[in-house]
Amino acid sequence: MTSNDATPWPIALVTGASSGIGEAFAHLLAQEGHHLVLVAHNSEDLDRVAAKIAGEHKMQSHTFGMDLSRPGAVNRLLEDLYQQDLRPDLLVNNAGFGLMGEAVELNADEQVDMINLNVTALTELSLRCGKAMARRGRGGIINISSVAGTLPGPNMAVYYATKAYILSFTEALAAELRPSGVQVTVVAPGVTRTAFHQRAGMERSRLLKWSAAMLPETVARLGYQGFCRGRTVVATGVFNKLSMVCTRLIPNAILSPMISRLHTSVQSPEQFAQASTMREKTDQ
Repeated sequence: MTSNDATPWPIALVTGASSGIGEAFAHLLAQEGHHLVLVAHNSEDLDRVAAKIAGEHKMQSHTFGMDLSRPGAVNRLLEDLYQQDLRPDLLVNNAGFGLMGEAVELNADEQVDMINLNVTALTELSLRCGKAMARRGRGGIINISSVAGTLPGPNMAVYYATKAYILSFTEALAAELRPSGVQVTVVAPGVTRTAFHQRAGMERSRLLKWSAAMLPETVARLGYQGFCRGRTVVATGVFNKLSMVCTRLIPNAILSPMISRLHTSVQSPEQFAQASTMREKTDQ
């Protein structure tokens, strides 16, 4: 790996890097000269991304195939990194997934796994890496939330709640770490063209049918640009910015039935149940 002293944050740790927004961030950061540490639960997909980055950007990546929703996973990851003298200067917390359906009808264990990944792992990585960065007086954290974090989420209740947590937590963490020289940014995309929707069981939802989805590469580029400009909250695109403003003004009693309808599948109940049994955890 070639040293690049001009890069402000030379080692970048990206979670959920095997597809979607995480993979897009990995390519973007490699192009910017960062040395990459890539983490995802699917080792085969992760190796594919690393090979593509090596071919396109001439950058070798350190890969860790692991499920960050498991107890102790973050500790094991950071111990492995420190043993190899890989101390992240930039952390991109992207790993996460969602499920569509009524909360009490969906599998409870899967929804707890969602909280463990979307919230617990993100928080632990942010706190542990943020503390080390603050001691060095430099570094950055980018957490991926969603426009959903400003909304009630009937038929995706737990997912929306996790994104609301990420938005609130990151804004507060940014204020706390700013004096130390650590830049913290939360990125809030809207509907994005990734495999996330297949994992969530949303392929035939009205939300996808009626929405203009953004490419993950565009989300990563806009998020990174906002981070480099020192912004705390980056809503990707004009429509998403307006949505975040409007949803703060409209009462939840009005928003809830609207969101519920958007998350209703256009499939028959039998088709939806069959599709739900085929889901696998997919990076957002």
